[in-house]
Parts: sequence; C-alpha cells; structure tokens
Amino acid sequence: MKNILLVLVGIILGAIVSHFFGSSQEIVTAPAPPKGIISSNDALKLSANWTDLRKVANDAVAFNGGDNRSSWYALDDVQNYIDIVRDNHPRANGLRFYLGVDTAIGAGGYTTIFMVPTELNEKTKKSTDISGADGLDEGEVGNPPTASYPQ
Repeated sequence: MKNILLVLVGIILGAIVSHFFGSSQEIVTAPAPPKGIISSNDALKLSANWTDLRKVANDAVAFNGGDNRSSWYALDDVQNYIDIVRDNHPRANGLRFYLGVDTAIGAGGYTTIFMVPTELNEKTKKSTDISGADGLDEGEVGNPPTASYPQ
C-alpha cells in the first residue's frame, strides 16, 4: 500500500512540476517573410533606373539643383506609428507610401516620402487611404541627399 501511495504522489508531483515548468516555455517561430522582398541586386537596378529616368528632371527643379534620393526612418518610429494606426484604426490593413516635396528648406524643396494608413474598401475590394488619418513623415534625407543606393 505504501508503494502505491508513493507512486501516486510521484505522479501527481511530476504532473504539477511539468505543468508549471513545461507550459511556461513558448515555442518561438520566425515570422513569415513579407510579400515583395527583393534582392540587393534588384534594389541596385531600381536605383539605377531612377537615376537614368528621373534624376535629371528632379534635380532641375529641386533646391540647390540636387534632389533628395531617400528617406530614413528609425525602426522604433515606424513600429510606434504602426501601433498607433492599429490602435486608432482597427480596420487598417496596410500603409501607402507617397512622394511629396518639402519646401520648408527653400524654393523647389526636396522630395520626401510619407506614409498613410489604408483599409479595405468593401465595394471595390481594394485598399484605400483612411480619410483624416495622420501620416508619418519627417524621415531623414540621404547623406548627401543626392546619394543613391546603397549609402
């Protein structure tokens, strides 16, 4: 009888220990790669295409005769913006990036990139900008502004 009791106590203690120590270990899986990943060679080609097809026209009208080629955003700023979008717009499904011109530095300005949240339009089944939602801008310009990829 004592042996059976000891076995039962052992099983119960083992179950308790397994429950507390086994359930606290979460299996961490890597996130799925996002759609649209491109290689660095593809990025080089896109940058070269911009240089070949847009640089002369943009530089002709930009501040001091040379336009901005890139905008840099801190990962924390982008993540915080995404968190704000998700909190304020539960139906948000993505971000749209726009080119704009910041004229605060002078006539002609520099090209800038800003983002706004989108949501699914039930009628068209396409993502549309969320009217009235705050966007994110104020990225840092390239160094120098006219530098191409990679910097």
